Amino acid sequence: MAETNIQDFLMENVGSPNREEEVNLKRFKSPFKIRGLDAEEISEIRKQATRRVLNRRTHQYESETDQNKVAELTLTASVVFPDLQNEELQKSWGCLGDPAKLLKKMLYVGEYSKLSDAVMDASGMNEDADNPDDLIETAKN
Repeated sequence: MAETNIQDFLMENVGSPNREEEVNLKRFKSPFKIRGLDAEEISEIRKQATRRVLNRRTHQYESETDQNKVAELTLTASVVFPDLQNEELQKSWGCLGDPAKLLKKMLYVGEYSKLSDAVMDASGMNEDADNPDDLIETAKN
């Protein structure tokens, strides 16, 4: 068994878990700048997208997570530039106070998917995407 060293796990030796990348989309003159999210940020996003609902059959409260909301919040939290909170940008697209809706209006489906894939990569969620069975399972979920 190889000897382990605590130094191998120190932040200054590993680097920050947050990576920033640029994503070029043909229709836009400037690239989108995104950052990867760490596990703590994803956990907070999941909490925001989870609500308690009453199961009418068992009369017990259960937690229900809206996966679409998780995806939207993850994407909007990852976009560094353009600033999705910018009032001028929101007015331009008719989406005041709703960054998730703003992104959906700004981007075509393929662009949205490309940006989302880049966020997943930057967050380390596609590290083991070599296995086709894993890709199929991910697509099903």
